[in-house]
Amino acid sequence: MKQVKPEILESFCLDILEKHGVEAQCAQTVARCLVDADLCGISTHGVSRLAIYLERLDAGVVEKENRITIERESPAALVINAGNSLGMPAARFTMEKCMEKAREAGCCFATVKNSNHFGVAAYYTRLAAEQGMVGICAANLTSKIAPYGASEPYMGTNPISIAVPGEEGAVVLDMAPSVVALGKLIMAQKLGKPIPEGWALDQDGHPTTDPAEGRKGSLLPIGGPKGSGLAIMIDILCGVLSGGKFGPHLHDLYGDMQNPQEVGHFIGAIDISHFVEVDTFRSGVAQMRQEIKSLRPAEGVSEIFMPGEGSDNRRKKSLEQGISLPDQIFGELLAIGKACGAVFPEE
Repeated sequence: MKQVKPEILESFCLDILEKHGVEAQCAQTVARCLVDADLCGISTHGVSRLAIYLERLDAGVVEKENRITIERESPAALVINAGNSLGMPAARFTMEKCMEKAREAGCCFATVKNSNHFGVAAYYTRLAAEQGMVGICAANLTSKIAPYGASEPYMGTNPISIAVPGEEGAVVLDMAPSVVALGKLIMAQKLGKPIPEGWALDQDGHPTTDPAEGRKGSLLPIGGPKGSGLAIMIDILCGVLSGGKFGPHLHDLYGDMQNPQEVGHFIGAIDISHFVEVDTFRSGVAQMRQEIKSLRPAEGVSEIFMPGEGSDNRRKKSLEQGISLPDQIFGELLAIGKACGAVFPEE
């Protein structure tokens, strides 16, 4: 493992992106989002994703410039066309616009079409929570989950995040409707490790511990019909409601270097002050947190965690000790930098 200071890692990623021709503000957002994921211990969506982003940028299937536009607008709604820009700048732009409108209208919801992979959904919902708002963010992805009862995939591992402010920081739900996010299979394959049985099926519908075979097949939904239903509804909000693509009509981040992904997002902000005093809300969340964490733990459980608490703990530790990167990922990053003339900064 290599320990890296987050600010040094972000600077290196920013340098690489800019050397590949990415517009400066877009590059800064992407670098920050990637490093933030690693800070939270979500390495599946951290700097390990930089290689595929660059491959798609260099292949010309993702725009290096900011092509984000507002197509339709009303006091509490937005329709955003990302213009095939990088997903992270598109999602951040949209959340910031939603927060701006929510201050006036009480809430604002937006659809985003023609976008790309945007990393960790919680990054955007935390932006809202930090401003005393409820943040909501979801995205659709290409087919990886089979609808309940079907033998082939249709919906993606469509993530959803909801974040609310509290007295001790935000409470943040961030989940995929599959047993695990696809990123865990991608990371396992990069590191040459097997996956646990129960995560994925191969192309023939058989359980597999081979991440490569699981990526060719399908991931299992959480709770059977419940996870399947959640994935379908997210696809409707992100794809159908946006006027964009959905299900198998989307293009794969890794498997298709000929076409843009065309993924969609559904993003919203609710200004708590339009409903109740923000301090009252924070106090209520704090009370709930204290009461839940004071409950008698189940057998074998040492501590009860609130949603997002584990990520917050990992973030604090990483800020103090640096980000731990597997040797394979750090080596890949150095090779990417060397190829474009980016030098890893001295610590």
